[in-house]
Amino acid sequence: MAFDAARVRADFPILARRVRTADGRLRPLVYLDHGASTHAPQPVLDAVQEFCASTYANVHRAHHALSQEASAQFEDACATMGRFVGADPATQPVVLGQNTTHVLDIAAHLVAGRKGKTLTTLAEHHSNDLPHRRRGKTLHAEVDEDGRLLLEDVERKLQKNRVKLLAVTGASNVTGLMPPVHKLARLAHDNGALILVDAAQLLAHAPLDAKPMDHPEHLDLVAGAGHKAYAPFGSAFLAAPQDLLDEAPPYLPGGGTVQWVTEDDVLFKNGAERHMAGTPNIVGAVAFAAALRYLDDIGMERVRAHELDLTRLALRRFAELEETECLRLLGPRGPAAAAEKVGVFAFTMGACSHGEASVLLDRHFAIATRNGCFCAQPLLNRLLRLGATPAWTKAVTKGQPVEIPGATRATFGLYNTEGDVETLADALGRIAADDLPKPAATVRAKAPNPKAVVETRARPTRRLT
Repeated sequence: MAFDAARVRADFPILARRVRTADGRLRPLVYLDHGASTHAPQPVLDAVQEFCASTYANVHRAHHALSQEASAQFEDACATMGRFVGADPATQPVVLGQNTTHVLDIAAHLVAGRKGKTLTTLAEHHSNDLPHRRRGKTLHAEVDEDGRLLLEDVERKLQKNRVKLLAVTGASNVTGLMPPVHKLARLAHDNGALILVDAAQLLAHAPLDAKPMDHPEHLDLVAGAGHKAYAPFGSAFLAAPQDLLDEAPPYLPGGGTVQWVTEDDVLFKNGAERHMAGTPNIVGAVAFAAALRYLDDIGMERVRAHELDLTRLALRRFAELEETECLRLLGPRGPAAAAEKVGVFAFTMGACSHGEASVLLDRHFAIATRNGCFCAQPLLNRLLRLGATPAWTKAVTKGQPVEIPGATRATFGLYNTEGDVETLADALGRIAADDLPKPAATVRAKAPNPKAVVETRARPTRRLT
């Protein structure tokens, strides 16, 4: 059965939202910021409402009916997260956290006591780099001019160094590129290392299978977050090997992590609970699991096929804009690139700064995008050809006001359509041609609602090129 975009769109209440633009019109929201956070569909909202209304209670260590029911739902939610990425809950249980940054830090903690270095890449989100840096020597594998991971450099560094962990993104939040994680897993295992996959940008866009523990291409640790997979904020998971969870000291000793405590001693639990102190985000876990079941019901192969259609169209439209020299796409170009990436498009627009482009898209066309460095500054520096230590770092260090070079980013999600892609491309063309809709002051239109339109005034900055 083909992907039914109309049926999917009907599940998302946010699509009823209208945004008043600078010309006084109420325009339909075109949300292209899924790479930052996604919206919850009605079945997920219903699951949250149902749990809070009829089951809400703390989990474990209580024998009353509500706690028993809540505990069962919570345990099922954890297992659902693991199974969604192909992890066996019996051998690769799930540790819950607040967000991807949190669970990636837990992953870094789990391997901190092992001998060796961590090898990560220049394509990473800061969250899959900085937690490793603060715990020991960290190496970085190179990328090419489009942000593709150079596998030969990964292999070379694995062979020349004692590496305990290879930490790699499942999909870049700048270029959308998907490294071959299973091929990388084989390389890591052949050289005595574990592999950690940051699946934050991949989880809701394409199928992922961790594979059995004895498979040479098994993914040892996999991280993902609910707010990037159609669940509310505040819940994330790390699937990790049972023996690794048992051997590491508790991430945060406290309530829920112990079997017993005396005045002089303590015996900590094993497995996931060893690293989950205090009351977990139970509602968040239930919502996250509901979102994954929603994706499962659609079918991740169909989700991927839908996004491929959008990505091919976007690559074609961006190529047309590049021909007019009004835009530069970061990362791979051309329709053939769709197969190696998810629907993430970061771009620059010449003299129009990344912040200005994002504001104009919002204020004149009701298109929601993101701008900046996307918590991936080493990669942005490379793609923007700024060098390893660009000039603006000195200005920031001195406290000088400076607009940090970056890009504008559009990211696709479940409910986006080819019409959304066309709307974005047409809007970018109009911005480049300085052909914006006339402001409300010069047309007969209802005055903007001050609650619906927020005017952004940035302090003066100087630009560094």
